[in-house]
Amino acid sequence: MAWEHRRGQEPVAEVTAFRGIRYHEQRAGDLSLLISPPYDVISPQERERLHRQSPYSFVRLVLGEELPGDNDSSNRFTRAGEYLRDWLRQGILIQDPAPAIYRLKVDYEIPEGRRSLEGITLLARLHPYDEGVILPHEKTLQGPKEGLRRLMLETGCNLDSVWMLYEDNGGHVREALSAANWTPAAPAAQDSSGVRYSLEACASPEVIAAVREAFAEEQLIIADGHHRYETALELAREMGGGTVPAGPWGQVMVTACWTDHPGLTVLPTHRVVRGIRQDLVDGLQEALAGRFSVRQCAPENLKEALDSAPSSAFACVEKDRSWLAVPQWPVDATGAELLQQVVLAERFGFDIARLKTDPRIAYVEHADSATEMVQQQDYQAAFLLKPIPVRTITRYAREGRCLPQKSTYFYPKLASGLVLRRIEEDVPVDG
Repeated sequence: MAWEHRRGQEPVAEVTAFRGIRYHEQRAGDLSLLISPPYDVISPQERERLHRQSPYSFVRLVLGEELPGDNDSSNRFTRAGEYLRDWLRQGILIQDPAPAIYRLKVDYEIPEGRRSLEGITLLARLHPYDEGVILPHEKTLQGPKEGLRRLMLETGCNLDSVWMLYEDNGGHVREALSAANWTPAAPAAQDSSGVRYSLEACASPEVIAAVREAFAEEQLIIADGHHRYETALELAREMGGGTVPAGPWGQVMVTACWTDHPGLTVLPTHRVVRGIRQDLVDGLQEALAGRFSVRQCAPENLKEALDSAPSSAFACVEKDRSWLAVPQWPVDATGAELLQQVVLAERFGFDIARLKTDPRIAYVEHADSATEMVQQQDYQAAFLLKPIPVRTITRYAREGRCLPQKSTYFYPKLASGLVLRRIEEDVPVDG
């Protein structure tokens, strides 16, 4: 089902300000030692390091340690709720006195150079996808949502924002934001990857009203955080008896970024496979003949060949050869889609519904790392993909099409702990 939106239709996205919660600089310490990567990219080693780094590390909320003797009444989720309430009572975390919107600035580096990204953190009303107000671009799994659900219930918070995109074709959102008088809301921070963050706030009722009005012309498309959004939506429906309630449980914290912002970076996620019948791997090039043009490439030339190929192409690195596959006719599909359907499903027999958890496939951010896994480990082939343009992602979302999981990697992943939101923000913290 396609979800096209045109200016002049009824209002779409409903956004508002909120009383954000932030670390107290003097009581909590250096913010760079407190922020955490999102829960889904933290390795066991990094979780341990972050726990040691500070007794107030945000990782204790988003991905706390699991301890011997944990049970239904005492576990990492219940401890997250206890930490949160204790830190609020002690003033380690403080809540802003008035509703505000927050401007997040992110400075980071990629091989092409340094880039700066900007987003606005506020609340958005939750909508089922079929209403065409907030749209996904990939499918999700139930497993991660179960943990997120428990964490939301125990903490009563949106600990992380959902990263969303807005078109702003008329420039009204940017115009409304340009009138804001921003004040520092948190000290500058830098994560372990060298990504730098700054957070500013605006509590002006006039600016907030203008931003609300401007966003009422927008659809929002989820860039990152599908599991967080769907978990919040499921809980909202439970609280509302099957429908999204009008109150605070019917909203979720989002960081909205302009689709055409020059600082937006989408990286590919490559696939590396093992445990496949070797004859299926050896005969793959021949199996693709008739649908793809297959060209042998020296390893040192493969990146350049893939970069100059159409978006529907993919490359393959085996132990003794590397090659590029390009469809023989124009297709409206990404390389990730064709690889998943033609190679992983049809040729290798993967169950697409279980692909993300299948131990025979690994998802790797860097092409060099994927290649090394083939040359130095027991992996049989690495499939390298092109980055998917932001405009392709938004077009797919509006057309009701979902990309394969792990097709897009919006970089960098936004750090956790810069600002969070108590869902029932005016309710006193339990004593």
